[in-house]
Amino acid sequence: MGSSKKLCFLAILVFTLVTFFAGSVPAKDLSLNLMTPPKHLRNTNVFEPWAKMVDERTKGAIKIKMYFSNTMSPLAEMYDSTVSGVSDLTECYTFAVPGRFSLTEFLMLPEMGFPTSISCSRAMWQLYKTVPEVKAEYPNVKMLWLHATPGAKLMTRKKAVRTLEDLKGLKIAVSGATMVKVAKALGFTPVTIPTPDLYVAAEKGTIDGFIRPSELLISRKLYEVTKYVTDVDLGHDLFYVIMNQKSWDAQTPEVQKVLTDLSGDWAVDFTGKAWDKFDNEAEAEVKAKHGVEYITLSANEMARWKKLLAPIKNEYAAELEAKKLPGKKVLDALNNMAEKK
Repeated sequence: MGSSKKLCFLAILVFTLVTFFAGSVPAKDLSLNLMTPPKHLRNTNVFEPWAKMVDERTKGAIKIKMYFSNTMSPLAEMYDSTVSGVSDLTECYTFAVPGRFSLTEFLMLPEMGFPTSISCSRAMWQLYKTVPEVKAEYPNVKMLWLHATPGAKLMTRKKAVRTLEDLKGLKIAVSGATMVKVAKALGFTPVTIPTPDLYVAAEKGTIDGFIRPSELLISRKLYEVTKYVTDVDLGHDLFYVIMNQKSWDAQTPEVQKVLTDLSGDWAVDFTGKAWDKFDNEAEAEVKAKHGVEYITLSANEMARWKKLLAPIKNEYAAELEAKKLPGKKVLDALNNMAEKK
């Protein structure tokens, strides 16, 4: 074989080997720690499509492996377990650790002016981007995005709530300590129960109802223990999606660009739009198929509720200021955002 033919043969051989081994490098799995069960509407409408997009845009270099129902770590440890590298990625709600995200949790309060998931999620993300003290609540991780439920409503097992007087004596499950202020203002007894435990608590009669968005009636089958929904904006549950910093740093620039493109402003809108859609669909389904009655308060009654709820945000701001946190600054920012809606 001549020297030129040998060189050609070697070139082809090297190219073939490089192509073979490059093609055989396995995709890197990134673990995603989720608090919800597999068939939850947020998983099927947000995280499954998101993981598929990551896979496709990285050409299979990254695959997201989901771990459901906080199996990788308890709710209260999900943030710190991401920092330490137990999981690569995590979605969890802020109130899993009381007081840790106090500034963010302004948006858990009722009647803040952001009734939908997308409006509340955008406000939450804007706070993170523009208020350094809010950003400081999420240290030692790569923040991907923040998002919120649509406005939570009052859901009851047996008793229809059409007036403030109907609330008296009812034991209502709420999300975290912030919502206890709502209970005090409206006159019901608050019970702090994690979302996964709501069904059993309502079924046993431990609680008379709960404050949650409509989608949980379907995704957690809570329609089976709910007869009435009083349609009032009683705040939002808030969520973060974070990544272990070392896992982020280990990615190639190309993969980091994909993850950047599929997080931030884009992901806030993607999640918010999806959540509003399946929340509205859940409301329609439980009305049509499961006999759940939605109650609209009269104008006069709604005015009574709003009058009692209005002082809460100023009281919360004052409490934060007493802890040397910029409560008024955050409240002013949110009021300005709400006015521009």
